[in-house]
Amino acid sequence: MSKRVIDYAFKSYVLREHPDLLQKAKISTKVDYAISELNNNGNLLPILRHDSKELMSSIDLMNYCRENGLLREYKECLRINDASYKRTNRLRERIERMLLSGDCLFLTITFNDDTLQNTTDKERRVMVSRYLKSFGCSYVANIDFGKENHREHYHAVINASRIDYTIWYNKGYGTVNGEKIRNRDIKSDKTKLAKYICKLSNHAVKETTKRSSLIYSR
Repeated sequence: MSKRVIDYAFKSYVLREHPDLLQKAKISTKVDYAISELNNNGNLLPILRHDSKELMSSIDLMNYCRENGLLREYKECLRINDASYKRTNRLRERIERMLLSGDCLFLTITFNDDTLQNTTDKERRVMVSRYLKSFGCSYVANIDFGKENHREHYHAVINASRIDYTIWYNKGYGTVNGEKIRNRDIKSDKTKLAKYICKLSNHAVKETTKRSSLIYSR
């Protein structure tokens, strides 16, 4: 079976122009599960207690999209949601392992104007990867863009209680800020951070129309 070629331009278009459909597709899977629980086990889940016309099963939503010429967009929404779900699980597992082994840091890595103007996005990605790799511990990072000015920066979780922030500044790249994540509240931290980084991944695709892949330690 041949591997499906991802149309990143269309994916970006769906993320940008059809956020409501994306959300409805996500909710429809929850509605399907709730209906199954009600029919098979007699459990009435909270989602079915809402008297809302916007709550549709996946079949109803697919038929609606077919009637309104949005079937291709709907199928892309399913793929985006499925990829997001799988990515969230992978990130949750990775961050859980990092937190179980000790405290971590949540980093915001920014670039100064000179770096942004005189390097490519690929070069900046390599710079971030080399910086994180220099500390010799596990990490996961991803690109993000400011909500107001769309300024490129990176976020990362690194398996260390302290690092040298001055290295980045001394190289003339920009600045790094960090916040300690203590492993005594593992469940709360790992869920919050995994979902946050997953959100950043989708946001990057939305902004750049290109594939956004996370940076992992080997």
